[in-house]
Amino acid sequence: IFFRVFALLSLFFILALSDGADRQQNERYAEFKKKHILPADFQTDNEAAWVKHLEDNDLCGRTPVQSFIKDSEENIKQICNDSGTKIKDDYYKSTNLFQVYNIKSENRTSQMLEWVCNVSCTTAKYYVIVECQKKLPVHYHAQHIEKNKKPRPCYYTA
Repeated sequence: IFFRVFALLSLFFILALSDGADRQQNERYAEFKKKHILPADFQTDNEAAWVKHLEDNDLCGRTPVQSFIKDSEENIKQICNDSGTKIKDDYYKSTNLFQVYNIKSENRTSQMLEWVCNVSCTTAKYYVIVECQKKLPVHYHAQHIEKNKKPRPCYYTA
């Protein structure tokens, strides 16, 4: 009986560890998604939409430049599966170009002493490099633009 109880407890312990690792993996992907994947219906040419998106997700001023991919989650996940090229350890480069929006943002105090999120945006098609774990992207590492291409502004103000 002792051995059966020991084996059963060992199995529960292993399952608990496995469940915790999967939960952590899902949390890392969810954080990646929040920080780098735009909703399908997002209006990328609207400055007010960018401000709202950054503020709603507590991303305004998070880093000097943030990169957002405008594509389906499934296409982005494919970088870690069939359509990415392993470049080092868990880092994969997309073989397809993605529309990437590079956002500079900072929190400032307005004349009304309210916090305001100032945003500027450029975009281009890039190859992206992500860190993958268990076939999911968990960290946006870098991007590479095609030769002789330059980013353009996301929107124009009159």
